Amino acid sequence: MRRLWVFSLFNNMTTSEALQKLQRFCAYQERSPFSVEQKLQQLGLPRDRHEEVVAQLMADNFLDEYRFAEAYTRGKLNQKQWAPRRIRMGLQEHRIPKVTIDRILGQIDQDMVDANALYLVERWYASKSKEKLTAALQRRGYAFELIASTYQVVEGQRN
Repeated sequence: MRRLWVFSLFNNMTTSEALQKLQRFCAYQERSPFSVEQKLQQLGLPRDRHEEVVAQLMADNFLDEYRFAEAYTRGKLNQKQWAPRRIRMGLQEHRIPKVTIDRILGQIDQDMVDANALYLVERWYASKSKEKLTAALQRRGYAFELIASTYQVVEGQRN
């Protein structure tokens, strides 16, 4: 019931009001065009005006698909230690084109991916069984071969 009231409150929103809200939304952090579309739907702006708002955000440099993909990749790689496979899935969820995804992921240094895998295995070696550690790293997108070889390296260091 309340959701209908909120929707009807914003149903009369003008394009300029929506644009101002989305400029603040995009200024806070990088956003994908898909997340901006979702926000427009949430605000209740009629569909026929969505394209106009998104185009204006792009023209004003508030919204950039490639910049979003770079920031997303950098953040997930450095902060969450995700592997390229998992990052690819996340970018696909944001409806980023395959060409852009391939270009961004092609810039990832494999040594960084290996270092992240080593960091995670060392961090979880004592507290998780080998099976749980493997499953956790696979959820983050690491290949089984990399997990197994990294586990052997850490195991060799500990023994």
